[in-house]
Amino acid sequence: MSADDLEIECPDCRTTIVIDRTTGQILWHKAKQTTQKHNLDAMLSSLHSQKDEIAKKFEREMEGQKDRGRLLEKKFREAMERADKSDKPMKNPLDLD
Repeated sequence: MSADDLEIECPDCRTTIVIDRTTGQILWHKAKQTTQKHNLDAMLSSLHSQKDEIAKKFEREMEGQKDRGRLLEKKFREAMERADKSDKPMKNPLDLD
């Protein structure tokens, strides 16, 4: 680095950039090395808890689907009964043309 070069460090990401003062060109940049280590045991326990949560959601949805057919059939029968009791005659929408 010469006297005509500017060395700037980003306050956010700590990247160092060297700029030529006369041309304004970036000569080089160096990203800060991250020394963040991930704990394998913590990652595995997180994955297991996510797996258990997904399995529980799946079971709840499966239980809901088992009862869905019965509920739809009941709603259909109630709608048919209301249609039979209705005084208003049903019109076919295709006949309105």
